[in-house]
This record gives sequence, structure tokens and C-alpha cells, in this order.
Amino acid sequence: MSKNHSTLLAVTRGLLWLMLTLIAAAFLFVIVSGGALAVMWPEIAVEAKNSQIFLDAGNIRPQLFALLAILAAVLAAAVYIVRKLQALIATAATDPFIPANAARLRHIGWALVAVQLLALPLGSVARSIAVSTSQFADMGGINLQSILAILLAFVLAAVFERGTAMRDELEGTV
Repeated sequence: MSKNHSTLLAVTRGLLWLMLTLIAAAFLFVIVSGGALAVMWPEIAVEAKNSQIFLDAGNIRPQLFALLAILAAVLAAAVYIVRKLQALIATAATDPFIPANAARLRHIGWALVAVQLLALPLGSVARSIAVSTSQFADMGGINLQSILAILLAFVLAAVFERGTAMRDELEGTV
């Protein structure tokens, strides 16, 4: 393995650990926010009523809890994706064309599909509690980049399956 390839893998490992840490911090923030929302609702309702961002302070409580729950689910999927990527990177230096890596890529693809499906209610809930001039009004939804990432994960899974099969055939003929 070349030094550049080794350096790239090391940087990638470090970035994945950084991402995992940031996702864990965001998940913790969502959980703490949910607890604070439950405990401090009367004060929050007064502030929301006086705010120009939220429409109806009396009706947004369940929607805020739904928003936090969807965000927690998205973050859980992100942890799953990063962990699968870490496992994939761990084999990249030695033997990447193994059946487990094809399965990991397929699992990443399905997790990305789940994130995109969660983006729909996320956007809907965010729009229902925020006015159109708010930064929250544009949350969620499906985008082209995400669809391309999903397709890439599934195509790479097929490539890894085929690469594994070809290597096994080659070893069988030698």
C-alpha cells in the first residue's frame, strides 16, 4: 500500500471518529432539549407566544416533541452509517473485497433511505411550527445529493460483491 493511500485512510479514520463524536454530541443535545422542553414548558410557552418565529405556542408542544424524536432517529441512523463506514475502512488496507463489505455498503444504502424517509416528516413538522420567514421552515425534504448517495452505496455494494466473486473464481483456478 502506498504512503498516500495509508495517509488517506488514517485521515479518513480520524474524520469518522470526529463525525461520530459530533453526532453523539448532537444526539445528547436533542435528548437534553427534550427533557428541558418537558420540564420548562410553561416558561417556553410564554417565550414562544411572544416570539415572531413560532405560530401558535399552545399547539406546538407535541410538534416539538415529534421534531426532536425524528431528529434523534436521524442521528441514530447517522451513528449506524458512520460505524459501518469505520468497519469498511478497517478492512480497506488489507482486504476490502470481502462479503462483509458488500453487506456493509448495502446496510449504509438502506440507512440512507431511512434518513431520506425521515426527512419528509421532519420537514412537514418543522414547517407546521415555523413561519415561512424562519430558518426552520426549510428543514427536511428529499434532495438530489442524498438520492445520488443512496444509489452510490447500492452500486458500490454490487461492485464489492462482484469483486469478491471474481477474486474467489481466480483463486479457484490457480
